[in-house]
Amino acid sequence: MHAGERERVGLLDVRSFYLHGSIITFGRSIRFHIGSSLTIIHR
Repeated sequence: MHAGERERVGLLDVRSFYLHGSIITFGRSIRFHIGSSLTIIHR
């Protein structure tokens, strides 16, 4: 295995890690907004 290949794999891992984290935070914020809007409607 060459150093270049290892760097490429590392970049892909970092990218997928950040993408996964951003999707989770994005979904949480959407859920939070939906929940707050629902409580406002119920009031």
